Amino acid sequence: MSDYRSGKKKKVRYHFSLVFFAAVLIFGFMFFRYMKTTTLEEVLSEDRDITLPALSFNSQDKDDEQNGVEDDAQPTVNSEIINPVAESEAADKSYFDSCVFIGDFIPYGMSSYEVVPATSVYASMSMNLSNADAQAVETQFGSMTVLEALEKKPFENVYIMLGSNDAASMTVSDMYTDYIAFANKVKAACTDSRIFIVSVPPVTDAKEQSKTSPISNADINSFNEKLLDYANSNNMYYLDVNTYFKNENGLMPADLAENDGLHFKYSAYEKLSDYILSHTAK
Repeated sequence: MSDYRSGKKKKVRYHFSLVFFAAVLIFGFMFFRYMKTTTLEEVLSEDRDITLPALSFNSQDKDDEQNGVEDDAQPTVNSEIINPVAESEAADKSYFDSCVFIGDFIPYGMSSYEVVPATSVYASMSMNLSNADAQAVETQFGSMTVLEALEKKPFENVYIMLGSNDAASMTVSDMYTDYIAFANKVKAACTDSRIFIVSVPPVTDAKEQSKTSPISNADINSFNEKLLDYANSNNMYYLDVNTYFKNENGLMPADLAENDGLHFKYSAYEKLSDYILSHTAK
């Protein structure tokens, strides 16, 4: 009886081994055929539960995503300003009603010659970079400083025209330091205005060669380059009247200046008016 049972167990184990071996062969064969007839792209395209590592976003990316902002950054106001201001279709003279011209003898002469309304000029013949924020000027509100007048009435367009009274007595570096100190105060007082930095115009050859208080056009050019950089860095417009007035030798034409080679004749103010009207901000 024991031999019979022992033999039966051996047969059962033998049959189980054959079945298992056959199953492995069949599985291997089927897997081989599957891999031969299926591309990697098809395998990867099958629906699978795949866990990817979490991506890291900074807070700005999250805010942009929530607000529907695309990756391409929107242009800033400063990037829309291309300096120097390009020529455009000339505005009507009524444009000057929306402007104020701040500075020395140049804007003062614009009022004296009635090129622009007197109410649009905050200037004096003696204003310079050192006293611009403290000197009293005549305004429609009475005699007061430029900054005080700006607080009383906002202007859409603000033109700063300073430097000509200082070019003979100050270094370019000192001029620039005083200029930006004043311009920054104007900017703080005129947050909703377009601010135009007007370049210092050239002087005549006679003024360059003068034995008393000569002015170098090379220094004026260096100063204007700094003003252009300042305008570009501070969301301001830069008006290049310097290049506009230069003749082929890089000088102010003698027929546009008074005998001192610095102050404007009426014909120069007419040209300045035309240039401003044809170089407005859009």
